[in-house]
Amino acid sequence: MGMAGPGMKLLERDELLTSLQVLLRNAAAGQGSLLFLEGEAGIGKTSLLRAFASSQQAPVYWGACDALHTPRPLGPLFDIAAQVEGELQAALDGNVERLRVFSIFLAEIARPPALIVLEDLHWADEATLDFLRYVGRRIGRTHSLLVASFRSDEVGPSHALRLVLGDLATSGAKRLSPQPLSVAAIQELIGERDIDAAELQTKTGGNPFFVTEVVAAGGAGMPATVRDAVLARAGRLRPSARAILDAAAVAGPRIEPWLLQELTAAESDWIDECLATGVLCAQSGVFTFRHELAREAILDALTPTRAMSLHRMVLQALQSHSSADLARLAHHAEGAALEEAVLELAPAAAREAAAKGAHRQAAQQFARALKFATTPTPRRAALLDDYASECQLSGMVSDAIEARRDAVKLWQDLGERSRRAISLARLAHALVVSGKNAESEVTMREAASLVADDLSGAAAVVVRRWAAHLRMLDRDVEEAINEGQHAKAVAAELGDRESIVHCLNTIGSSLIIAGRVAEGCEHLERSRALAEELPADSWIANAFVNLGSACGEVYRFDLADNYLRQGIEFCSERDIDFARLYQLSWQALVWMYRGRYTEASGTAHVVLADRRSPVIARITALIALGRVRARRGDPGVWEALHEAQELAGNTGTLQRVALMHAARAEAAWFEGRTAETASEASAGVELAVRKRHPWFASELLFWCWQGDGSLPGGMPDFCARQPFAMEISGRWQEAAATWSALKCPFEAARAMMEGDEAAQRQALTVFEAFGARPMIERMRYKLRSAGVRGLQRGPRESTQNNLAGLTTKEVEVLGLLSQGLRNKEIGQRLHRSARTVDHHLAAIFTKLDVSTRAEAVSAAYRLGIIAAKAP
Repeated sequence: MGMAGPGMKLLERDELLTSLQVLLRNAAAGQGSLLFLEGEAGIGKTSLLRAFASSQQAPVYWGACDALHTPRPLGPLFDIAAQVEGELQAALDGNVERLRVFSIFLAEIARPPALIVLEDLHWADEATLDFLRYVGRRIGRTHSLLVASFRSDEVGPSHALRLVLGDLATSGAKRLSPQPLSVAAIQELIGERDIDAAELQTKTGGNPFFVTEVVAAGGAGMPATVRDAVLARAGRLRPSARAILDAAAVAGPRIEPWLLQELTAAESDWIDECLATGVLCAQSGVFTFRHELAREAILDALTPTRAMSLHRMVLQALQSHSSADLARLAHHAEGAALEEAVLELAPAAAREAAAKGAHRQAAQQFARALKFATTPTPRRAALLDDYASECQLSGMVSDAIEARRDAVKLWQDLGERSRRAISLARLAHALVVSGKNAESEVTMREAASLVADDLSGAAAVVVRRWAAHLRMLDRDVEEAINEGQHAKAVAAELGDRESIVHCLNTIGSSLIIAGRVAEGCEHLERSRALAEELPADSWIANAFVNLGSACGEVYRFDLADNYLRQGIEFCSERDIDFARLYQLSWQALVWMYRGRYTEASGTAHVVLADRRSPVIARITALIALGRVRARRGDPGVWEALHEAQELAGNTGTLQRVALMHAARAEAAWFEGRTAETASEASAGVELAVRKRHPWFASELLFWCWQGDGSLPGGMPDFCARQPFAMEISGRWQEAAATWSALKCPFEAARAMMEGDEAAQRQALTVFEAFGARPMIERMRYKLRSAGVRGLQRGPRESTQNNLAGLTTKEVEVLGLLSQGLRNKEIGQRLHRSARTVDHHLAAIFTKLDVSTRAEAVSAAYRLGIIAAKAP
């Protein structure tokens, strides 16, 4: 197994190359040496030696041992003799006495500085090992470096090479061991491919051969090269040892010694052979495969009947020990194709995982059970509902919707009216968070119709609480409060604690949106406390979500920031990715308002890069990103806001639409397109006023006023106390003070623009601190038009010539980047080091707000930078 194929980079081997260079330099000075290069198969010994050899001027002679049942005597010397013109070939062909051959070899390499490589000494014959003993004691008098490589994982305590290593330990022989690749190195090999570097390191143990082969295969499936290499090694084991390997592969990845003994009683004496050859390792009291990929290769090679038989044996053995965990039992029950065992064990394992906060694993266990629950029974319908709930918590909303729809249909076929109603209500919520609000409304009406005859029943409570929740999400807050209170009263009579938790959540969120922040937070805190008593991770997470997002929506960013931090930590520890990602999107928006643009942009990118992010999280992250870019005058504003418009427009709900139109209105205003500013803002005004939302309504009216001076419908009474209304009425000092109290420095500076010269200068200082180029330009123009002189100079001319603020040298780098050149090539063109080019690229990425080379080039073309400046 080599480390890398053509074009692959040799990573994290600089120290080893330096050591080899020092040894060869010493040899050239007459201090020859023997070096043993050891490491597991695939660790990169050959790649390292080839890279070193290719950089040398001295002669390089290469020999290797072969994996033959009967190795050829002195095989490596025959290889080298064919490369050396001298006595060695004749001596080998003429059956000259062995010591004489060894002496001739030393004479041949004693004169010129040379590098001699002997590979795969773990397959060496006795004569070659004797040759190593002879040369190892005498090579110090030569001008050559002899490197002998071997697989340490195939050289057990009784291997003949071990004796040679011991014999030469006192003769000055040296040893080097390449180490597995780090996560950082693996990430460099992966590049922009969609492969998890940390997970790949875990599966491969950082073995370069396995890593590069998996990367080359795109990360999907078992590469044939890896499978063949593993099976070739397994094929050299004797049948009894191979039987142990098969059993271990099924029982793994961590196999207790007692279990392996019980599975392979007749062959247990052969465990040592598997350990000696390095296929298995003994670690912390258990047996493991050296690499998880090796175990998978052995599993893939098993026949289905052999695999099922072994799974059945493992299951029986584990069930005899009470300490076996449910997830492991369910895995082996599935492998043995035991339907009833899976249907008993997998749901139990799922509930155990959920109780421990492992919701992704819970979803996987329910999915395992569903593969066996194929008949249309209540058990299958219930499993579909449970699976849908765990999928939604884990961020797999599309899977949740599909499963919930299947459950609804199955409950209908079974004539279970109440269960169907509950599934429909939960489906309606899943549809909302995926941006399908219209379909959600239809679904909820259907659910309500099924329980209309018995509003005091258990099913009706569940439906009504979800109906109230949807009203809250649509910002019909008074209706949500009333409906939530009715459902809560009935739930209390029925002793339905989960419904009480849910109703408190809905009522609290509605109160915050209605401006009764302290009262709303109190309800949500009670909801969270009761959820902790149940316990119910999903409702604890939901309380954090609504505390953070609702407080953010009414500009209580101090509260929002605190709740979002707590909620993100809670959800991160429990695989509740749906809530975590939505809270991250709101954290990005909160940080945008608080002027923390770098953190806001970075957090938004985290959300947008995660394929599990629900639509509502994507909308919020895109709005945060678009507003940051607009306020800084960065590129990419409209890509973010166009996508936000597309997603938010489909929801038709105020909390998505209002945020989106306000962001687009502000961005248009920065660009001086006032008609578009008014048009964007007026598109959301009617809905915000109808829902009596003071923050959304007043901001949208503010942008209408900034755009064309109009206030469609006038300023409603419920908006009069908002800082936006203060700005419109000319009360800039009051507005600036209010914005400062709310910790919105950008908005405070914007209000001060309408003040006296001192206030305007203070506003300019704030905008300059933020790097808010559009507002800096407006403020400078305003001051100069008023006759103010002595303003500090802005960015130097070389950075003013392009919208992104790139320096002349950065533009040159970007132009060369667009030609497909790598860092080293760019450095050669510009007579700069590769490290300097790295610094330039880092600055470019920051200024363009991109994360890849391709995105940087694309942004430069959009801005016209390359066309204007590239050499």
